[in-house]
Amino acid sequence: MTFQTIPMSVTGPSYQSRSRPLSSQKTQNWYQQFNEQGKDSFVLLPFPGLKVLGGSAGKDRGFHRMAEILYQVKGIYLYKIDKYGHHTLLGNIPGEGRAIIKDDGINMFIVADLKVWRYSTDTNAVTQVTDLNITGAKSVDFFNNQFIYTFDRFSTVSNVGNGAVASGLNIIGEETLPDNLVRDFVFDEVIYRCGVRSIVGWYNSGVGSPPIEKLQGRMFNVGLVAINSIAKTDEAFYWLGDDYAIYRASAGTHKRISTDAISHELQRYDDVSDAIGSTFTLEGQNFYMLTFPTGNKTFIVNESLGEQGWFELSSGASNPLDSKIYQGTSVVSAYGKNTVADVDNGKVYTLDLDTFTNNGEPLQRVRVTQSVNGDLVNSKGKRLQMSCVKFIMESGVGLIDGQGDNPRIMVEYSDNGGNTWRGGSWPKVGRLGEFTLQVEWFNLGSFYDRIFRLSTSDPVNYSIYSATIDLRLAGK
Repeated sequence: MTFQTIPMSVTGPSYQSRSRPLSSQKTQNWYQQFNEQGKDSFVLLPFPGLKVLGGSAGKDRGFHRMAEILYQVKGIYLYKIDKYGHHTLLGNIPGEGRAIIKDDGINMFIVADLKVWRYSTDTNAVTQVTDLNITGAKSVDFFNNQFIYTFDRFSTVSNVGNGAVASGLNIIGEETLPDNLVRDFVFDEVIYRCGVRSIVGWYNSGVGSPPIEKLQGRMFNVGLVAINSIAKTDEAFYWLGDDYAIYRASAGTHKRISTDAISHELQRYDDVSDAIGSTFTLEGQNFYMLTFPTGNKTFIVNESLGEQGWFELSSGASNPLDSKIYQGTSVVSAYGKNTVADVDNGKVYTLDLDTFTNNGEPLQRVRVTQSVNGDLVNSKGKRLQMSCVKFIMESGVGLIDGQGDNPRIMVEYSDNGGNTWRGGSWPKVGRLGEFTLQVEWFNLGSFYDRIFRLSTSDPVNYSIYSATIDLRLAGK
């Protein structure tokens, strides 16, 4: 029987089943994008690197943009950061916990470690809020010129135009289910009161004390397990549920967008309540990033692709399957760029499409493909022989000199579901200007079920479009 040339899916999301032979897919530091014009539906593009903007010592505790100016709680201080990365110290925010920050355009209220702080551009000073109806709050949000503060069993709504003062009459409990509240979160003029086991929508009625009422029919029977996991784009908001699934809500409905594989992964972590969520827009596409400090993992999804848009971010070049947590924790759009805070070293970066390292450190990109088996030739369970695999990539992307002047990509294969790997071929991707080079590998033997792993840390613009394989049945 002669060999047949068959398309092979090389793009795709991260999906690692607890049973490896079922699926061991992994996409790390590449992201999947729908290809509107090309013959292949999707393309894998390199996730941008981190380019230093500026810095000041201290552990990141949260970013915020107010009146188009970037602010950061770092260490025990609040800083204002200009477009050049210069830091201006504004005041003290004691503690170690992450900060939840909201503003009215002039006043910024910061909740951290059950204390509330106010920064005003009118006074350029940071002061602690001492109103007894506000102190001890877990979170803060803003709606209709009022701030809402969350406690375990109730929420407090501030006076109109003054987030530092609240009347004892402007307090409302959780009235739908006997749930401890985690956080109040405002999206599209609806106040989502997030509890341990449920999320209920309320709205501003303009009357009563407080002036909010329950929105009939707006209840999700899933809670918020990580207070800092919730974040929003212009289309939806996202959070980590109490069932170890990740959810998306928009237009009054919610949907689970994480896969069973991700939920299984999260259940292995000792703690998920420390998860940190951020959203940002890259080349017109929205992304939701969820970092797990205890789990040492960062998942991210392309909003437009839903369940098929998941991939992983990592920092450092190590074993391709031993990814490390991404060093960027907070992401905020400011000064026309996506600014990123380093979790530990105090540096502030920008996501840069022309940077292929993370702050000068190698960026390990990995793609583990779907399975190649007899189903591709309508011969389920049959042994196959492969003579060649060809990866269609952007070639001729090498640098002038240094690492990456003659870029290569490591290609390995596994015939046992990713438990062990063989091969280790290093096909050339093409020096600068070598646009006709083919990324090929020959004489690949026989198998029943095979997956490929591609990995590289060269600082060049690797983009993967598709792949083909030459297959035939291997005898009887």
